[in-house]
Amino acid sequence: METIAVDIGTTLVKVAHFNGMELVKLYRQQRFNNASLVRLEKEFPEAYIIISSVRHLTDKMTQQIADHQKVFYLDNSLELPIQVLYKTPETLGKDRIAATVGAWSHFPEQGSLVIDAGTCITYDIVLEDGRYLGGNISPGIQMRLNAMHTMTRKLPQVQHTEDLPEWGTTTATALQVGAALGSLKEIEGFIKDYRKKFGKLNILLTGGDSHFFVNRLKSKIFASPNLVLEGLNKILQHNVQSI
Repeated sequence: METIAVDIGTTLVKVAHFNGMELVKLYRQQRFNNASLVRLEKEFPEAYIIISSVRHLTDKMTQQIADHQKVFYLDNSLELPIQVLYKTPETLGKDRIAATVGAWSHFPEQGSLVIDAGTCITYDIVLEDGRYLGGNISPGIQMRLNAMHTMTRKLPQVQHTEDLPEWGTTTATALQVGAALGSLKEIEGFIKDYRKKFGKLNILLTGGDSHFFVNRLKSKIFASPNLVLEGLNKILQHNVQSI
């Protein structure tokens, strides 16, 4: 089955072309509008399409999606291959649920902890029986740095860097080490705690800052940069098969 997954983020749009579960090609662009959808439908006339967006969709695009049987929009009414136990599913981030389904597609009938290290760091747990329990949200590295500058009078604004000393020798490096290694220790702590509670868990790491953590974490992890798109593809296939 030929499918297209569209992930509309805050600053970037990712469009993935799949053949079954195989990612054929990945496109990155700044915008996605009605004309973009029309072009996709013309380029891939046989493909089913799923769209996930953290941005507000115009009424025109919402109607365009509704008018096309082969175009699906990810919201909390769409069927999922896992059972969501989140108490407020309408507030659940679409990237979080898509990444969790992506983990389930990689490791069906196995427990997984998905860590998405981006603007925020999110932790999401799915058990071997397919129950999604929820998880946690904490500030990402740059958000921590921004907050320390914004919420104090004297701390400077600094940017995250991967070239870190063991400890800070200036205020700038003290902030950088504290934010970055504090995030690292937090991730290691959650992994340890959840493995103690749930037993064996696959650890999947994705998100824009995942490259910083991937070689620093002591636990065995699976780096999955396209996990959200893979999850969207799995959700789309699940819904197409039920038509």
